[in-house]
Amino acid sequence: VQLRPTGQGHTRGDQIVTVPDAGVLFTGDVVETGQFSIFPWFPPYDTDVSGVGWISVLQRLIDSRPQVVVPGHGDVGGPQLLTEVRDYLVELRDETWRRRDSAMSEPAIAAEVRALLVKRHPDWAGQEWIEPGVGCLYTEHRAGEFDVQK
Repeated sequence: VQLRPTGQGHTRGDQIVTVPDAGVLFTGDVVETGQFSIFPWFPPYDTDVSGVGWISVLQRLIDSRPQVVVPGHGDVGGPQLLTEVRDYLVELRDETWRRRDSAMSEPAIAAEVRALLVKRHPDWAGQEWIEPGVGCLYTEHRAGEFDVQK
């Protein structure tokens, strides 16, 4: 059994457990199935979640090719669980950033994105986590885009 940090995603301290010879991956809250991903985004004090980092973490986990994925919430499944959560986070990011590019306010973006995602995923629990996800990704929007190149 191996315990490894993932880098910042769901939280700054995310860790996974693998059983390499069995192809099993325990993800903790990095993967939650049947629900909108839990974003512990409560500014100004609790903001160590990174939506952009979370997508990268999931891609690395996908690339590790586990056979069995044990999520922090939801049913045990295969590697498709990683892909489903990654795809949702990409969807949340893209819908948030698209609206931010049009200069909408954060509350307007959150309301519009929530309505859209609830319509796309009507059976998922945890709708209350959509707005914190929008807030997190709103602040991460093209971070560093205006850095001066040296």
